[in-house]
Amino acid sequence: MENKKLLHLINKGENEMLAFLVSLDLDRIAVVLSGFLNHKGGNLLLGVAPDKYITGIDTDYIIDELRHQLSQKITPESPIEIIEESIDDKTVLIFKVLEGSKQPYICNGIIYFRKNTETVAASASDIAKLLLERRKNELHWERQVTFGVDWEDLDESLILNVMRKAQSNGRSTYKGEEALEFLNHYGLFNNGSFTNACVILFALNPVKYFPQTRVRITEYAEGKTDKALLRDDVFEGNLFKLRDQLENYVDYMGTRSVFAESEWRRIDFKYPEKALQEGIINALIHRDYSHFNSHLTISVDSNAFIIANSGHLPRELKVADLKTNHRSFPANPDIAHIIFLMGYIDKLGRGTIKIMEDCKKAGMKEPKWTTKTNEVTLAFYAPQGSTVKTNEHHQLTVGFDDTVRDAVDVIVSDAVGDAVSDAVKVRLCVIVNLLYVNEAVALKTLVDHFNSSRATIQRDLLLLNTLQLLKLSGSDKYRVYDVSDALRKNIDALKGK
Repeated sequence: MENKKLLHLINKGENEMLAFLVSLDLDRIAVVLSGFLNHKGGNLLLGVAPDKYITGIDTDYIIDELRHQLSQKITPESPIEIIEESIDDKTVLIFKVLEGSKQPYICNGIIYFRKNTETVAASASDIAKLLLERRKNELHWERQVTFGVDWEDLDESLILNVMRKAQSNGRSTYKGEEALEFLNHYGLFNNGSFTNACVILFALNPVKYFPQTRVRITEYAEGKTDKALLRDDVFEGNLFKLRDQLENYVDYMGTRSVFAESEWRRIDFKYPEKALQEGIINALIHRDYSHFNSHLTISVDSNAFIIANSGHLPRELKVADLKTNHRSFPANPDIAHIIFLMGYIDKLGRGTIKIMEDCKKAGMKEPKWTTKTNEVTLAFYAPQGSTVKTNEHHQLTVGFDDTVRDAVDVIVSDAVGDAVSDAVKVRLCVIVNLLYVNEAVALKTLVDHFNSSRATIQRDLLLLNTLQLLKLSGSDKYRVYDVSDALRKNIDALKGK
């Protein structure tokens, strides 16, 4: 969180979702957080006085240990995010929780509730509302039982790996060594049966029970209407296997190219891997698994990388909210919690912000989220010339007009005839256009502009010079190129027609 954002948050003052505390009092912190969990979630700023004065706190603490101790004080367990910030050499700790999905939450035997700026013991009516909400949540699809699933149908080694990873990174409150007890601890095994969420996460063959867990990837040479389908694969497996398969796919995508017609040059680029991976894990966590016709698809063509999954944004969120700091409303809280324990999602509600930041750093167009009746799509766009970062020192003017372009096409085509391929002929025309508009252009400038090899551009220039379409000037050490005087007059004459 940037300092100015934190200061803006402090200036709001305490409210139903924001509390201040001066000293490190774990019991009091647990009370406030449990009140947030039973209400709408919220932030507790440690090191800030009620009058908004920043006192700061001593730095003699370990965040993972604080998280563990707080988790011991609040039941049932819920993710607690702790962020350390520094303002004017003073340390502030931010404790953040979402609205709990397993209300009511109990702290030291008492149910607390957040009302305005106070955290108070819940009234009888408050508790009744929380219990009613709890019963509704227990009917949620991911907590329903998957009939016919036995222990042998689950990947025990994967469960143990997740359990140990969650313990080693300090996020898990289960300290035992039994895989089945671990599942029971997190509500994935209840009354002798495994839940739907458990199958999604850990089944050896989840499509046996839920064929909708498959993920399809299609790649096209051009747009979606293009007949050249380069790839059409279907991936199967539990959520962790799918994540690994899809991340490997992203890792090996390699460099891609587009031709920016407005600038007459090829642009080589790579989609930011972390942003794509963040988009994929978000889709796997938030997709609607409850219908057999639900889907998660990835479509790739020369213009975009699009992730589409069944589901919808929570009613509390709009697409515009995804571009700013926002609360997270996981569609599958049990699945999301296990992913949180693994450290795959570190900051609640921050995934979409990270996607935006990574695309901006790569100099690419802003990604776009769209929603339909029961689908959410995230589109990453290939650069379109002006959006990609360029070396300003070597930029060329590309203000061609149609008359110049037509004249150059005629002259170059007549000069080279059938001696070169159509692709080379197009590049020769572009070079002549550039030299006509830009006088005295160096070889390196042309190489940078086309993002091509030095040898390729040298061959093109040698051919144009042989055809007497160019003139050279300067020394051998610094050679520059321009269209020949005869060619310039010829182009001007054709322009005038």
